[in-house]
Amino acid sequence: MLQVKPHYVQLKTLTEEIHLLCISDVHHAQDASSEEELIKDLKEPRPNRLIIGIGDELDSICRADKRHRIEDLKDRFTHKHVYPRLTDAEIEDYGAILEELSKPEEWLGHISGNHPYVMTQYNTDPVGRLCDMLKHPYLGYSAFVPVVFDCCGQRLNFMIVAHHGFGGTNSRKEGASFNSYIDHALRYDGWDLALYGHRHDRWAKIVPKIAPQFGGKKKSPLWLKAEDRVVAQCGTYQRTLAHGEMPTYSERMGYPPKPIGALVLRYKFTRRRNKDTGREGRLEYLGSNS
Repeated sequence: MLQVKPHYVQLKTLTEEIHLLCISDVHHAQDASSEEELIKDLKEPRPNRLIIGIGDELDSICRADKRHRIEDLKDRFTHKHVYPRLTDAEIEDYGAILEELSKPEEWLGHISGNHPYVMTQYNTDPVGRLCDMLKHPYLGYSAFVPVVFDCCGQRLNFMIVAHHGFGGTNSRKEGASFNSYIDHALRYDGWDLALYGHRHDRWAKIVPKIAPQFGGKKKSPLWLKAEDRVVAQCGTYQRTLAHGEMPTYSERMGYPPKPIGALVLRYKFTRRRNKDTGREGRLEYLGSNS
């Protein structure tokens, strides 16, 4: 698990919302990948936008992989001058979209994923190369991602734990990923937001943390402090069903339909009174599009 450098965000006023765009499981080279929805999400104006990739943005199923089927690819990747360099072409094509529709300073980084990870046995790391090309942080397969917000002279640290995900994508019940990812997140401490991908579901769940507090004074009573933490699965851009006669991989395997598009989480910088330390800042979770 990588521990990356903090990402700094300057906010002008306390009324500004922060939008975290979580992009996962694009599987860009696949014909079933909805490039239209990806472009729509990246073009939509969102104030104070931050973006993080949660893995498998690149499909990275090379010709040596037993899962490879040329008929599953977008047409532009099957041309005779492109197909022999499929891995390179996918990196360049996906990178061009991100370069045109986003800014490097918006990106917290990219998680790898089980698809690109397979390519490391051929001595290449597609996501690492994508990050080098775009000057984005590389987050490995999982990472702690600290974000520091400055607002009105007050600094707030916000910790994200990001993991591509695990378990069989062929689970037919949403509750399987719901339970396993929350259980996994609770194995770690010190985080405010836990992000997962892989299973193509899209949801966000508040998981409160209750901690007893004691001021140390002789007659000071014990009180409880509650912090809202969020565990989320970040969705997919891969359509379950094909538009034509050739079925998608998900269709052939009988996977249930999934919502298409990124998970968008909304936060707001707020202040609240702490009985011992006075005012303290925190990020208030406002909801998501799930």
